[in-house]
Amino acid sequence: MCGERILKDWKSLREVICLAWLKTLAETYDVYGHLAGVDKNEQAVLLPISHSTFNAQIEVAIDLDGNFQSSKRLEKGSDVVTIIPVTKDSAAKASGITPHPLCDKLCYIAGDYTLYTGDNKEKYFEAYLRQLEDWAESEYTHPFVQAIYKYLEKKTLIQDLVTKGTLELDGGGRLTDNVKIQGLGQTGANVRFRILGSDSSGEVWKNQELYKQYSSYYQQKLADKKLCYASGKIESCSDKHPSKIRNSADKAKLISGNDESGFTYRGRFVSKDQAVSVGYDTSQRAHNALRWLIQKQGYTRDESAIVCWMANRDMQIPDITKDSVNGFGDIDDIDFDFDSLDTYESSSIRKHDTGKYFAEQFNHAVNGYAGKIKQDDKIVIIALEAATTGRLSIAYYDEMGGRQYIDAILNWQNHCNWRRTIKVGKPEEEKRKVTCECTPSPRDMALAAFGVQRSEWLEADAGLLRATVKRLLPCITQRSAKIPSDMIRAAARRVSMPQTMSNFVWYNDVLCVTCAMIRFNYEEGDKKMDDFLKENINDRNVLFGRLLAVYDFMEQCAMFEKDENGKVKEQRMTNAKRYWNTYSRRPAKTAKTIEENLNAYEKKLNGYQRKKFEEWTGEIMGHMTIKEYDNRALSEMYIPAYYQQMEYMKNELWKKNSKGEINNE
Repeated sequence: MCGERILKDWKSLREVICLAWLKTLAETYDVYGHLAGVDKNEQAVLLPISHSTFNAQIEVAIDLDGNFQSSKRLEKGSDVVTIIPVTKDSAAKASGITPHPLCDKLCYIAGDYTLYTGDNKEKYFEAYLRQLEDWAESEYTHPFVQAIYKYLEKKTLIQDLVTKGTLELDGGGRLTDNVKIQGLGQTGANVRFRILGSDSSGEVWKNQELYKQYSSYYQQKLADKKLCYASGKIESCSDKHPSKIRNSADKAKLISGNDESGFTYRGRFVSKDQAVSVGYDTSQRAHNALRWLIQKQGYTRDESAIVCWMANRDMQIPDITKDSVNGFGDIDDIDFDFDSLDTYESSSIRKHDTGKYFAEQFNHAVNGYAGKIKQDDKIVIIALEAATTGRLSIAYYDEMGGRQYIDAILNWQNHCNWRRTIKVGKPEEEKRKVTCECTPSPRDMALAAFGVQRSEWLEADAGLLRATVKRLLPCITQRSAKIPSDMIRAAARRVSMPQTMSNFVWYNDVLCVTCAMIRFNYEEGDKKMDDFLKENINDRNVLFGRLLAVYDFMEQCAMFEKDENGKVKEQRMTNAKRYWNTYSRRPAKTAKTIEENLNAYEKKLNGYQRKKFEEWTGEIMGHMTIKEYDNRALSEMYIPAYYQQMEYMKNELWKKNSKGEINNE
């Protein structure tokens, strides 16, 4: 008795811990259930219960009396994705005779398949027709189903397709696979039906009433009722669950127990039912909802899938996989007009401060959106990745209240932002580049830490990117979490190698992103990055970072020469950047080398510039004690020091000349 009670309690605990995601997704399906099967604005379609999709190669048109009318091939690029009724066996079929209930391959639905191919598939056709007949004669029948049954029982499908030229025969009168449809041999073609003469469009794969009739028909056919671990109800359970979760070609499953000779469940359980028991209806709703959410608003890159959604009502939420501006930019409720930037940029007032103007306008729009989030709203985040070839794993899962989520997002975006150039705009619009303070996306951070520039942009191993993005998710959703220090150190090492990438990529995608990551971990309580140089005025790492900026900017100013046509002469990489990596590891020794190389450049500076550089160098060295001026490797804190010192000097020299006038150059 004691052992049985322990087992029951353990099962209940397992329900809560392991299947919370399944229950939540099933509830999400109920919220959006009115959209099931609705094709709207070419967006992803939420599949009805007991339905799946395939790519059709042939479309056959018949009338309501079951008479053949016409047929055509469906080529790539056309509307080939077709919603079809399925059984739990046919949806998971790999071998054996498991026909779909309505639309299927030629070998199942063509009674004359054996005649035209020589391949005996009579049992396939018989199983299909018997299953279709049962539906056509049930109380859940539909005129379309009856018409298709009347036509296919004539066993003339391939004959009709050949007569119309949709299929081709070889010299021996056999169906040849040398002729391809969408790259597939003719014998393996999928067929869908269109019914002519009906009041509706006749597209069988888009008929809402047909969806409902089949779902009701198949539900009453199910038996084997047990306790569903996800819903807690007694319902018809299934050990076969849907695939095609990340995309239509995805064969990996989240729940699978087909390995009866290995270690999928053996060693701990006698049968797969002891490991987990999930209701068919619950599984269908959960998997269909997850598939739809990923297609509609998910992040699918680097062999992973991440999606975040509001589970209790239909409302768009920020996409945490994008940078802060684009994460909010796709939300209809965000009242921000990107066209206002054009008007602002063309005005003479604050013309050089577009980034600040953008931030003010955007923050105003975000705060307006945040006010629409309710206290009882429920936000869910799930991340999937391939565990093996045929199985998916849940790499990250979290549920939280709406206000909690928005507060966490705003905290992340307020403390992990940095001024950089991004592309903004709706997906259907031509995106524009905007320089503003924004939070990099998790993938941007992963590339900054581990990316290598091989073409125009940074690239990295997909597995490494996937693992890094997963580690960053808690930093976004949990206010107490910090960005892993090893990730910041890796990004700092990339910053120290500017010679390995273009200047734009190094500055925008590595330096600025790394500074944003450092800022997130640095800012706490009263510590703000705006006061970073003042608060760390005697810090050795900060002082060496500032000194590197002085060396770098001094040489840049000396090389900023124009040719006879007024164009800036070609500039090479500065000594500061060439020696950057060595400087970060042995700063005192390398600083002397850079100083010696700068002697020739000092002569090209005007008197005002030389005075300012001497002033800045003296001020920095005045805070550097002899003891601190050594060759210990620098921490990552020298990087924001470099950036802020550089920005300060640019404002001093590039905005004003020696007379205090605006320097337009």
